[in-house]
Amino acid sequence: MPHTAPSAATAFAPDNVTSMPAHARAGAGTLLSSRELLGNGREVRIEHEGSEYVLRATRNGKLILTK
Repeated sequence: MPHTAPSAATAFAPDNVTSMPAHARAGAGTLLSSRELLGNGREVRIEHEGSEYVLRATRNGKLILTK
């Protein structure tokens, strides 16, 4: 069976909280770098309450979130 990377939801599930950086364990106001979200890519799809969004980094260094 091929190894797959954990999804963002799995990576930040409560049972993995001790592996998170201290600032991320603080609760509300969690800070994530865009690199953590996008990896080496320019886009990431995000599911939120049944809708899919796309977070995209532009060539000018801006972030755009679209539904």
